[in-house]
Amino acid sequence: MGEAQIAVEKENLRRYILRLRDRQSIGEVQQKSEDITDQVLLLHEYVRARGIACYVSKDTEVDTRVLIRSSLDKGKRVIIPVVKKGDVELFFSEVKDLGKELAPGTFGILEPKPEFVRQVGLDAVDIMFVPGIAWDRDGYRLGWGRGYFDRAIQKLPPHVTTAGLAFNLQLINRVPRDQFDVPVDMVVTESRVIRGHR
Repeated sequence: MGEAQIAVEKENLRRYILRLRDRQSIGEVQQKSEDITDQVLLLHEYVRARGIACYVSKDTEVDTRVLIRSSLDKGKRVIIPVVKKGDVELFFSEVKDLGKELAPGTFGILEPKPEFVRQVGLDAVDIMFVPGIAWDRDGYRLGWGRGYFDRAIQKLPPHVTTAGLAFNLQLINRVPRDQFDVPVDMVVTESRVIRGHR
């Protein structure tokens, strides 16, 4: 399959899964997000982690706020991705108070206000939670197509575990992939933990 064909397939799949995701009620998103968070809190990779990297959810994504707050309460370091306009690389900033320190940034995603930016390297964490639109059982993901997280995963220190957070409806048999796509180690849904290639 050629690159153009893969791109079309990805775009169609992106639209289809987003439609399914957006059809859920607010209550369903909350309940499933809580169930996913409960699964994460039991993972031995999470329990022993000194620090986590986690995106701040937006719209009908799996809600990560409970996970972030719970991690802060447990004394874990939490760093969140930040997109600088025009940059192809994410950088990560430590967050200490979700309510006070964040404001909508690039793409409308919550990011630290300038006075709360504390840039930190990914070697400070043991597990990184990755967003995605569709996932498969091998840990491959379909994101928004900008490649930010694929590049971040490629540069991770070997000790860092990567985990996708997804609703069951976001799981498909096989995500269309090209040579730049990088799988995660596991995908956590409201009903199970799927461990991938590692």
